[in-house]
Amino acid sequence: MSKISSETLFFAGIFLALPGVLLALRFLWRKPQWWMIVTLIIVVGWAACLLSVITHFDDLYQRVEATDTPSPELLDQAFSDGGPLVFAALFGWLIALAYAAPWFVLFWMATWLRNLVRRFRRADD
Repeated sequence: MSKISSETLFFAGIFLALPGVLLALRFLWRKPQWWMIVTLIIVVGWAACLLSVITHFDDLYQRVEATDTPSPELLDQAFSDGGPLVFAALFGWLIALAYAAPWFVLFWMATWLRNLVRRFRRADD
């Protein structure tokens, strides 16, 4: 099993946390605007996805170079980077939007629940 570098985990963490943080800000303070949220998810999510793939394969290359006789599994992992890198470069934005979709559903459910509670409180007054 291969170790994952801290840089890869950092970029993966940004990718995973970004929609939740942006939508929590929108839920609590009604800022940033929707166009800003979607743009940030697309741009920052794409960059984080691409950088996590790049740092992962860079770490694998460094392990191959540091080993005198690398195992065939390590060589296969290190030099099969074409597909994942191209996919992350071309479709990382789509991965970010697909990952953000359940966060949008949770946001709209929380907003609906908040509005429902407000209506019940107004009805009681």
